[in-house]
Amino acid sequence: MRSFNPPAARRGRLLLAAIFAVAALAACSDSHPVAPRETRSVPHGVAPRVIQAFTCTGSRAGGVSCAPVRDRAGQGSAVILGGGYISLASSNYSYDAAMEIAQYDVTVKNLMNEALGSPDGTVADPDGIQVFFATGPTVTAGTGTVTVANPDGVGTFTAFNQPYFSYHEILGKNQVSAAKTWQLNVPSTVVSYSFGVYVESDVQTLLVINEVLANPGGTIFDANGEWFEVRNAGSRTANLSGLLIADSSASGRQPYHVIGSSVPIPSGGYAVLGSTADTTLNGGVPVTYAYGSNLQLANSFDAIKIARVYGTDTLTLDRAAYASAAVSARNGISRELINSSLDNSNVDGSNWADASTTAVYGSGGRGTPGAQNSAFVP
Repeated sequence: MRSFNPPAARRGRLLLAAIFAVAALAACSDSHPVAPRETRSVPHGVAPRVIQAFTCTGSRAGGVSCAPVRDRAGQGSAVILGGGYISLASSNYSYDAAMEIAQYDVTVKNLMNEALGSPDGTVADPDGIQVFFATGPTVTAGTGTVTVANPDGVGTFTAFNQPYFSYHEILGKNQVSAAKTWQLNVPSTVVSYSFGVYVESDVQTLLVINEVLANPGGTIFDANGEWFEVRNAGSRTANLSGLLIADSSASGRQPYHVIGSSVPIPSGGYAVLGSTADTTLNGGVPVTYAYGSNLQLANSFDAIKIARVYGTDTLTLDRAAYASAAVSARNGISRELINSSLDNSNVDGSNWADASTTAVYGSGGRGTPGAQNSAFVP
C-alpha cells in the first residue's frame, strides 16, 4: 500500500546541493519480488544533473551575505540542486577568541514534495542527509588558514578528504532538521573567509499510478491496448530509467521488467506505459514507453507496481491494485485517480472513477492518457 508523503549508501544517489560561501550560515503482499527478467544488475533511476549555486561572503565577526548565481551549464557531473529544493539556516553564532573557534548551529530544510533522507519516504538513508565541504574554507581577507574543527567524518564525495556533517532524519516537505553545531578553526588574523557546501542525500522518487486501462475492449486486443499512466507528484524531474515495473495477478507475482531507456517526467507531468507504442495497434494511445509482453494486466485481481533497486533489494515506490472486473476493467474505459494526493492503492475504491464519456482518445477509447484526468477533483 502506497504511503503518500506530501508537497526519494552514498553511491548512485541524488546530490541535492546549495553552494554557500559563508562564515555563519544565516506495503504489500508481494513485497519480495521475483528477479527482473532482463538482469539483476539495474542502475537507480535518478534525475538529470543540475547545479544551483549561491555566492556568499562572511566575516569572523559573524556577518554574512549570500546571493544566488545562474546555473553553470556543463559543470554538473553530479546531481546538484538547490535554491527552491533545499535550504540551510544558522543560528547562535559565536566566536571564542581564546580557542579561535567560530561556532553556529545549522539546520537543513526540505522544500520539495519529495521526502529528503529517504529513497521512498519510509526507509531512512543509512548515511543520513550529509552536508559536505566542496570548496574551502578559503581566507578572503587577513591571513591564516581556516579549517573544519568538528566534522562528523571525512569522505570522498566530489573529491578526496571532504569533511561533512550528517543529519540522520527523514524530512517531509517544509520540515526542518534538528540543529547541528558546526565549528571552524578561525585564527584571529583572519578577517573574512568563504566556503562551499553541498547537501547529499537519497531523495524519494514521488511517482503515482494515476490511470489504468486493463481491458481495451472493442477490436483492440489486450496484448496491444493495455496501458497505465504515471504522474510525477514531485518537485523535480523524475526519470523512469532503471526503475522496475511489474504486475501481480491471481496466478502469482510476475517478474519485474526493467525500464531500459530514458523516460523523463517533469514535475506534475505524466508518462504512459503500454504494451506497444504503435498507435495503429493500441487504439491510438500515446505510449511514452512500451514494455511489450512483460506486463499482462488481468481484468480482475491484479496489481501494478513500480519499484527501484536499493542495495541488494528493491523498494516499492507505488502500487495500485484492483479486484473487480465490473468496476476496474470495463471495456475500453480507463479508471482515473481523482487526485494524485489521495491513496491510490485500491483502483476499485472511491478515490478512483471511470473516465468521462467525453474523454475520448484514438479510435474511441475512454481515458486521458498523458493528460489531467477527466475525473480530477481539486
